[in-house]
Amino acid sequence: MSNIQLDIEWTEAASRKIEKLMPRGNQDAYLALPPVECLPMEGDVLFLGPAGKQQPFIVAERQYHHEGDADWTIILILDVPHETH
Repeated sequence: MSNIQLDIEWTEAASRKIEKLMPRGNQDAYLALPPVECLPMEGDVLFLGPAGKQQPFIVAERQYHHEGDADWTIILILDVPHETH
């Protein structure tokens, strides 16, 4: 059985946007993502943020890193849609 870890990275524009929506010191600052077998692909849009204030983030890149044996890391790099840059 594989051990799969999920990491999210942000472009600079996406990082600024999510920081405004969910400041780091905020107790409610967490993101709920689908299970690994349902992860979005490149080009998919995720609506993230607190209830009622969700904003679109696009999956700019999806990377796979083999850590050895059955260990894998999947990295989603999120960006903002081009019209909001």
